[in-house]
Amino acid sequence: MTPSDFPMVLGVDVGTSGVRSLAATAEGEVLSEAHAALSDLPAAGSAHEQDPSAWWRAVCHTMQELRESLGAGRRWAGIVGITVTSTSGSLVLADSQGEPVRPAMLYDDGRSGAVADELNRRFPAGQAPVNASFSLAKALWVRQEEPSAWERASYLMHPADWLTAKLTGQWGVGDYSNALKLGYDQEKGGWNAAVGLADIPASMLPRVVAPGDQVGEVCARASEDTGLTPGVPVFAGASDGMASLIGSGASEVGQANTTLGTTLVWKVLSPTKPRLGPGMYCHHLPSNLWAPGAASNTGPGSLQFDEAGVTPAEMDRRAAPLLPTSAQCYLLRARGERFPFSNPQAKSFFEGPAASSSAAYAAQLQSLACVERWGYERLEACGVSVGTEVFSAGGAAASPVLSQLRADLMNRTVVRCANPTASFGAAILAAGTALFGGDLTAAIRSMTRTLESHPPELEAVEKFEEAYQLFRAACARRGFE
Repeated sequence: MTPSDFPMVLGVDVGTSGVRSLAATAEGEVLSEAHAALSDLPAAGSAHEQDPSAWWRAVCHTMQELRESLGAGRRWAGIVGITVTSTSGSLVLADSQGEPVRPAMLYDDGRSGAVADELNRRFPAGQAPVNASFSLAKALWVRQEEPSAWERASYLMHPADWLTAKLTGQWGVGDYSNALKLGYDQEKGGWNAAVGLADIPASMLPRVVAPGDQVGEVCARASEDTGLTPGVPVFAGASDGMASLIGSGASEVGQANTTLGTTLVWKVLSPTKPRLGPGMYCHHLPSNLWAPGAASNTGPGSLQFDEAGVTPAEMDRRAAPLLPTSAQCYLLRARGERFPFSNPQAKSFFEGPAASSSAAYAAQLQSLACVERWGYERLEACGVSVGTEVFSAGGAAASPVLSQLRADLMNRTVVRCANPTASFGAAILAAGTALFGGDLTAAIRSMTRTLESHPPELEAVEKFEEAYQLFRAACARRGFE
């Protein structure tokens, strides 16, 4: 069998800074990849918005690049499915024709914090709180602050929902991974009490399906825009954190996944749904496992270094011999943090000796690893059993310096598979349905392979323990607890 005979699946990830798309086989071979950059709309304060039409143009651009790379003949005709994933908690309000009535509010848009607090005060005992990262809170903010936009809206959607609808021409469908932050209870299979208290019209809420369920086929209009063949199956996507978990290679109970993209995202595979604390949430996988986790506003996207022309890899190399460092910092691109602590007024800090840009960079890398450990400790305190392996996803997972630092600071083995990205996870979701008969675990095990493994080094673990305690003390002095 030649490569052109292989059935292919496509995965699309709409991230903060760009759209990434790829074509993969059932064995996990990535045949082609494409990327298109995205930019934010001008904003003030805690606003963070993007134009949904820019997402669609970027998706179309990447599809056309894949088609040119793979050829428009037999190989392109071998596509058996496509899935789209996107940032969790981002909100699109669309009219009856699917056109956005205002720019999309991204996951870290903080304007709805006061609205979320007011809703939380009305919750019954035991109801998990919402915060500004929830699409539900963003919807209520629009209703309160922009009533004319609210009146024109017919659908509350997430980026993956909206782009999937653009592909199929069918509006009002969403996956339960993204719908979680709109108030969907995956355990009960319906909308939770928060949605009722918020008085959201049922007609605006999506019909919720499982990630990987087929929701339609590529329609004629989308075929013209993207070059995809009409009739290609389109499957429901997931949040980027869930897709990254799938793409990371984690598939067994106790295995954890950290996504190191613009931000940090934690996930742990669990046989049951635990009772979680503030800032945490729990997804359900089609493989019938639960994935308790959380997301931070800090992450590799906040790393800073001033030397022009120096690559991150070179900065990593320079920082390595300076670790552990007594300098402490916390990285935030804007005001506010949601996990491992919640503080809407939190802002970046840096303290201690940093004699050079390399020393400052070492402190920033160490801070990311400290936050990652802190997040897993928060989950463990809620009864989540975190095993000895942390699977990595996201662009920063490729750094061997950061990987070893994380292993030593967490005292866990850090694993990186060959394609630990949300776009690859989206492709695995499509393959699970189209090529593995609905068995997502089989798809993960077939399509992922370990590229490198970083076990903790005993002497380093002891040294980094002191650095971690100093980091937590520096945070506590600022009320970050």
